[in-house]
Amino acid sequence: MVNAGNDIQAGLKPILGPATQLGFVVRDIEAAMKHWIDVFGVGPFIFMERGVSQPVGVTYHRGQGVSVELRLAFAYMGDVQIELIEQTNNASSPYLDFLASGREGLQHLGFWVHDYDEATRRIEAAGYERDYEIKVAGPTQSIVYYRSPALYGPMLEIVPPMWRRSRQAVLDHIRDYTGADPIIRFDTYSAFIAHTGVTFD
Repeated sequence: MVNAGNDIQAGLKPILGPATQLGFVVRDIEAAMKHWIDVFGVGPFIFMERGVSQPVGVTYHRGQGVSVELRLAFAYMGDVQIELIEQTNNASSPYLDFLASGREGLQHLGFWVHDYDEATRRIEAAGYERDYEIKVAGPTQSIVYYRSPALYGPMLEIVPPMWRRSRQAVLDHIRDYTGADPIIRFDTYSAFIAHTGVTFD
C-alpha cells in the first residue's frame, strides 16, 4: 500500500531545509532556563551574560543602526538548537517588537544554510522582508532576520554557512559537559568562541 503522506513529502522542495534552531524571546532568561531544565529536561545551557560581544556592535533594524544589548542562552533538544533571548535595553529590534505585540516565546526559526545567496533570493521571492541584519566583523554575508508575509508563522533567521562551526562548537561543548551546574556561564559569545578555539575561513 502506498503511503500518500510520504509521496507528498518526497515531492516537496524546501527552500531552506530543516530548521536547525528555535529562537525564543523571553522577559527573564534565568527563569526561562530553569523552566526548560526542570520541566522539559533540556540542558545544559550555555549562557552569555552580556550577549555577543562587548562593547555591543551595531546591528540594523529596518535599515537603522542600533546597539541591542542581550542576554543569550543555547541548549539542544535532540538535534535542534534552543536559543533564549532577553533584551536588556530599549534599542529598536525585532525582539522588542515581539514583546510589544503582547507575545513571549517562539519568535524565529533559524536556518544555517548551505547556499546563502540562493536561500536569501528564494525567500525574498516568496514575499519575506528583511527586518534585522547582523553584520558580523569579517564575514561578507550577514545574519538576517526576515518578516513573514502576513501571519504565516515566526520570523526566519538565515545564518551564513561559515557560522556552522560555531553552532557545532555549542553542540560539542554541551555534549562534552560533565559539570553539576546545568548552566555553563560565559561573559559573551565572543568569549565562548575564544574558549573553544573556533576559527572562520
